[in-house]
Amino acid sequence: MCLSFILGVFAESLLKISLPALGGFFVLGIIFIGSFWIKDKRLVVAGFCLLFFVFGSWRYIQKEQISNLSQFNDKGRLTMIGMVNDQPDRRAASQKLIVSAENIIINGKKNDISGLALMTAGLYPEFQYGQQLEIVGKLETPQNFKDFDYQSYLGKSDIYSVVYYPEIEILAENQGSRIKQSLFWLKGKFESSLEKNLPEPQASFLAGLTLGEQKQIPTWLSDAFKKTGTTHIIALSGYNITLVASFLMTIFGFFMIGRTLRFWLAVLGIVFFTILTGASASVVRAAIMGILVLIARQSGRLYSVRNALVFAGAVMVFVSPKILRFDIGFQLSFMATAGLVWLAPIFDKWFDKLPKALGLKEILIATLSAQLAVLPLLLVYFGQLSIISPLANLLVLIFVPQIMLFGFLLGATGMIWLVLGKIFGWIVWLYLSLEISIIRFFAGLPLAAVPWRWDWWLVVIYYLILVLLLFRYHQKQKKQILVEMWAEN
Repeated sequence: MCLSFILGVFAESLLKISLPALGGFFVLGIIFIGSFWIKDKRLVVAGFCLLFFVFGSWRYIQKEQISNLSQFNDKGRLTMIGMVNDQPDRRAASQKLIVSAENIIINGKKNDISGLALMTAGLYPEFQYGQQLEIVGKLETPQNFKDFDYQSYLGKSDIYSVVYYPEIEILAENQGSRIKQSLFWLKGKFESSLEKNLPEPQASFLAGLTLGEQKQIPTWLSDAFKKTGTTHIIALSGYNITLVASFLMTIFGFFMIGRTLRFWLAVLGIVFFTILTGASASVVRAAIMGILVLIARQSGRLYSVRNALVFAGAVMVFVSPKILRFDIGFQLSFMATAGLVWLAPIFDKWFDKLPKALGLKEILIATLSAQLAVLPLLLVYFGQLSIISPLANLLVLIFVPQIMLFGFLLGATGMIWLVLGKIFGWIVWLYLSLEISIIRFFAGLPLAAVPWRWDWWLVVIYYLILVLLLFRYHQKQKKQILVEMWAEN
């Protein structure tokens, strides 16, 4: 049913299903449930799935409704009063602010208003979350670029208006949530600690690994990530968190700590990391995914967590439906984690005889599982197939747990004592420099990446085939178990 809800959201975002068609699905679902309640439970389940599909589509339509702020788009200069709703995004020559509108002043009369606007301003003064601003400028409708649906990208965050370089006056401070303000302060200190203790591009690379921040990564390095199929490691995901948590459990195991205590220490480590890095939506999503995989491994069966994973994904999509189609970070995080849950056990059986030296077997299995799960998304967004991606990922991912662990220690200790931060900075700099050298080497190979862009319909077909193959594999496994039991008897 959760999958049906997710499919309904995705189908509506892609196809814009007509209301009569949705009504037909709803009626059909009611008929299935009412007519076959006793006769055929499978058709009853199918009926409920149809209802959840319609519910998903309705939820997307509901969240797509444009805020009343956008009615003032493209109507000339006006005065708006609003609060800085999120941490400002500071670039090389400007800063971008998400402003939650409170009032629009027209002909000297103040009118209540609601909605979010993305404001671009100069570098100074440096604005902060929670400031109430008076903004005089032009609200505009976001314009799409040639190869980028900018309207949909902003729309996933319920932003339908932009304003460029307006006149700004600060009216009040500290108008936002105290908790959110404290988290942003912590995140700012963490980022500052990274920047003080590492040169570029190592500092930006580490910010991508630990915070999912990609804005400051140089273009040449970003292109190298795309060519080698390693972009997923800087789109902070449940996969990254799982690697670090597994590494922590290995360290705790070295000190003879019990399995249950190791599990809870790893979970606490994830929670502490999430809080220290600002608890942004992307980090929280990644933490949830990572903890789910930890729970699965703790229980001894990765399969046992699949319902929890789908339920968690459905809840996230319900809260913010547009992340399913327009948030690449969520997509990579969910699919990479799904790959670990559904595909890793299969590869584990295939590579059962491989030695476990240096953890290479686990890394190879995790790499293949995650890569197979996210492959179509990489082809949609980046338009190229990396031929050397499996080998590049295998070599790169060996060091990711150590980099994230020492990077976390660098950020945390550097906030308290700069000298101690420097010590961890030297260690993590060596790892980061090695990673960058490996990525640059593979990106420079001939035919490292082949241009190949997919449309969404190919993505749907790919995942349908993958689900069918998984279903047939599990059916075959069940038959084999039954045959073995019969032979024993």
